[in-house]
Amino acid sequence: MYLTPVGIIKFRPDGYIEMANPLAAQLLMPLATGGDMSNLFDVFSIMAPGLRGLVAAFLPAAGPICDQIHLHTPQSRQVLTLGIIKINGHTLMAVLQDITLAIAREARVHEDQERFRAIFENIRDYAICTVDLEGRVDEWNRSLNRFGGWNPADVAASGQAILLALAGGQQAADSLLARASQHGTAEYEGWGRRSDGNIFWGSTIATALPGPDGAANGFVLVTRDLTDRKHNENRLVALATIDPLTSALNRRAGDDRLEETFRRWQHNGRPYAALMLDCDNFKQINDSFGHEAGDKLLIAVVRTCRANMRGADATIRWGGEEFLVLLPETSGDVAVTVAERMRKAIGVTEIASGTEIISITVSVGVAESNTLDASAADVVRRADVALYNAKKSGRNCVFRQV
Repeated sequence: MYLTPVGIIKFRPDGYIEMANPLAAQLLMPLATGGDMSNLFDVFSIMAPGLRGLVAAFLPAAGPICDQIHLHTPQSRQVLTLGIIKINGHTLMAVLQDITLAIAREARVHEDQERFRAIFENIRDYAICTVDLEGRVDEWNRSLNRFGGWNPADVAASGQAILLALAGGQQAADSLLARASQHGTAEYEGWGRRSDGNIFWGSTIATALPGPDGAANGFVLVTRDLTDRKHNENRLVALATIDPLTSALNRRAGDDRLEETFRRWQHNGRPYAALMLDCDNFKQINDSFGHEAGDKLLIAVVRTCRANMRGADATIRWGGEEFLVLLPETSGDVAVTVAERMRKAIGVTEIASGTEIISITVSVGVAESNTLDASAADVVRRADVALYNAKKSGRNCVFRQV
């Protein structure tokens, strides 16, 4: 009795305490008025005023009278529990326990659970769901609706693949779970499609939920909308690679594309061609009509070039009014045909400058890769020589350098 971790009190039906172990005395002492702990009902008169009546009303010869009554100590955060058992008509036993710390722990756990639940249900930038081993969604938060406009029926029908609609669909979803099962967590980034058809760039992180044997028993998926970040990345890439006036590739990006094309030619043996275009008498146009008119003409030249080339081809602003058009896997004969088509289309392109209508012509040099080329610069160098010969031949013409 003296070693038990709870307070034990032996008392009579009138409340008179006959015996109390040390822990019970320690708990009762702060509650006793004037230090008088002789009567249990008097000690708890404020915290449990109906205790005397509760004991008196219990008529059976023996048995539990009450169990785990919570008693809140006045002017304190202390919480006690009291249980009373009737031993016989003359003897009762009370079990007294301080549960203040346990209550505090439970409150913290409850608070953490409620905080997590609030985050889980109301976070706007994330979609959170749990899935089973087959990828079927079994719980999701309301953000899944705000995030992508999906309702529970949509999610139940599609499973986790709904988050990766454009980024590989079911195959990507299965791969994500397989990697998470193996490594504990896995991530996938790609384009997805919301229920209204709009696309978003999302990052989905899958975390395995271990079962009793340590193996994955399910997964938590958190998907974040990174569309704004993706757009910012694309803008930075554009700033680094695109000529801001004409939207052609800038010289730095053009050099990278040239090297890539040269390496591909070395690998597959299929030749490529380079066209060097220069706007004829461009300085005179600038002097006569102003730089704004000249800028409009350069923009029109690039637009016309693109209208007469394939998607795999590239237009590079090489410098000033000079442009390099790169034609992968294209022979010299075909390149000459393309160059002539561009030259004629540019020659009939007109822009307005105030009340004036302005047009321009281009001279074009053509070169094809060959086995003597040690680098991409060799092909460009021959295209530049061909351009010089086109200029010398009277401009507004195409010259091929072999």
